[in-house]
Amino acid sequence: MSLMSHKFPKSSRLLNAGDYSLVFNKTTARAAAGAGTVIGVKSERPDSRLGIIVAKKNVKLAAQRNRVKRIVRDYFRRHPLAEPMDIIFLARKGVAERTNQDLCSDLSKIWRKLDQQQK
Repeated sequence: MSLMSHKFPKSSRLLNAGDYSLVFNKTTARAAAGAGTVIGVKSERPDSRLGIIVAKKNVKLAAQRNRVKRIVRDYFRRHPLAEPMDIIFLARKGVAERTNQDLCSDLSKIWRKLDQQQK
């Protein structure tokens, strides 16, 4: 078994407005928990891709926005979805007050819901 890479390569990211628009306009899966909502669309690519939106309106401090994004990226990398999807994580107001453990627990619930919807 090889060591897991700690990188988040470009191939795993939604990179431009067109990628985001596609997911927003053609959403086939939606799951939410306390930390936020994830919307997604099945992908033709071999791997899933992630986009993250943490609005300044919902999380005031840049350090807190970055922490949320870091945790979501790390969770995405460590827990691949059953089916390849392009997904967008939309942070909710109050997500900055959640502990890292709470945030991971919410992401776990969201991932389970997404995997169930893909069956």
